[in-house]
Amino acid sequence: MAIRTVVFDVGETLIDETRIFARWADRFAIPHMAFFGTIGAVIASGGTLTDGFRLLVPGFDLDAESARWRAEDPEGAREHFDERDLYSDVRPAFKTMNEAGLSLVIAGNQPPEAGPTLDAMGLGVDGIGISDVWGTQKPEPEFFDRVLELADRVRPGVTAGEILYVGDRVDNDVLPARRAGMRTALLRRGIYGYRHAATPDAERADVVVDDLHQLSDWISDQG
Repeated sequence: MAIRTVVFDVGETLIDETRIFARWADRFAIPHMAFFGTIGAVIASGGTLTDGFRLLVPGFDLDAESARWRAEDPEGAREHFDERDLYSDVRPAFKTMNEAGLSLVIAGNQPPEAGPTLDAMGLGVDGIGISDVWGTQKPEPEFFDRVLELADRVRPGVTAGEILYVGDRVDNDVLPARRAGMRTALLRRGIYGYRHAATPDAERADVVVDDLHQLSDWISDQG
């Protein structure tokens, strides 16, 4: 079955989160190498990003800390991204996919501000779905139900099997998207991507790629 619509995760799929995590490290006065090394080690041992934060900052609570940060620095960059954080392959790969007649959608776990930021970048996508706006997040089945609804709005009649969901994680992206009937691509980049691509569950993805140019070529080969 040919792929007609491609849906992209945000963090470490389209957006390089290095500067965001560096700001978190600076907030707690933790050297960048120690911060990134600890987070990576926790994830490699089977822990979560939150586990890594709590190892570095005992008692860490994301919602509470984000609220404090927002109150202290309401105009600052904090956890937000901008054009400078967009991976360099996004625009050219999106252009190639658009020219091939594919519908492009963005859908990821992000705060409400991410939607307008992504829209302002003019990426040529047909729809944007944001977890905090939808009131559900990955890997919950309801999130992927919303993805299917959005995909159908931008390309009426598209079926789940004609949709490719692209992300950097097995647990949040590949497995739940497959359960929703979509095809999946695992991207080897970011804190999770390299590690997850080396796990047995990576074989559940239809394809594992290093960048979006490889993805575009693979989609083209599918006919």
